[in-house]
Amino acid sequence: MSPRCLPLFPLFFLPLLNAQQPFRFVAIGDTGSGSPPQQRVAGQMWNWMQQHPFKLVVMLGDNIYGNHEITGGGDPRYFHDKFDLQYLRFEQKGVVFHATIGNHDTQTRHAQAEIDDVARFGILGPDGYYKFSSPPEFDVHGRPLIEFFCLNSELHGAQRQKDQADWLARETAASQAIWKVVFLHHPLYTVRGQHAPAVKLREQIHQSLEKNHVQIVLAGHNHFYARMKPVKGTLQIISGGGGRHLAFPFSDNCAAITARRYHFTGVEVYPGKIVFSAIDQNGEMFDHATVDGDYLKTETAGCPKHVISMPGLGRIIPSF
Repeated sequence: MSPRCLPLFPLFFLPLLNAQQPFRFVAIGDTGSGSPPQQRVAGQMWNWMQQHPFKLVVMLGDNIYGNHEITGGGDPRYFHDKFDLQYLRFEQKGVVFHATIGNHDTQTRHAQAEIDDVARFGILGPDGYYKFSSPPEFDVHGRPLIEFFCLNSELHGAQRQKDQADWLARETAASQAIWKVVFLHHPLYTVRGQHAPAVKLREQIHQSLEKNHVQIVLAGHNHFYARMKPVKGTLQIISGGGGRHLAFPFSDNCAAITARRYHFTGVEVYPGKIVFSAIDQNGEMFDHATVDGDYLKTETAGCPKHVISMPGLGRIIPSF
């Protein structure tokens, strides 16, 4: 059975009267550590919201870490300290969170507690993949301005993986949205510095991304920021600096920018362009990029690369 498509945006959410006002959202990844950097990033999100009002936060996985590296992730005992203390004030202002599942989330009952807690995490599919659109007030000539497709890159079993890939192909083909965004935990391609890309998943879905004109992919997993260069009409951003210890991204000709910073990514969506702003824990904007159809057509020879994890190059060093 296909996951239900149930947008959770509050009914009282009304856009500003100016038709040029964008649809805004924020992306955060690898957040749920309860660390001081997570709190500081949340504070900068709050400041950003005062000047750039948004009603949606997309979480890119590892939403709840355990108190140890290999156990306790996704345990509801930690929801208060590692989610509510940082984000409850946003929800009280009508902001909706939609999360994807990360590897740490699956350490407790395969992330079932997060899937069940729709009010907090907004995971709308029983297997962790689902879709939703921007509110109809932002439609352009009857078409959704933007549609989001959440994938579960922690899904195991050949049949379940095939079902997810078939669902993505079907739903992105049927979508009439002007902008199509896939978000997931594991990046489809990446710079060196921590984890390797999800090559198998990329092979399963790359035809759907290209054929059905998915323009944006948002991912976490690697604890840094990287705005990759377009590949066959799709731009990927890795935004994994939400609060867990940082890794060291390498410079790479397949990336427009890499940064070792705690951060969130603010996104403003217009019919003809999307504007990305990366803000660090101190409120500094360290990346600002406008993406339109012409930019997405650009290609960089040799990209994407097949990056593998390398001892000594992929280590994580805590930094608070």
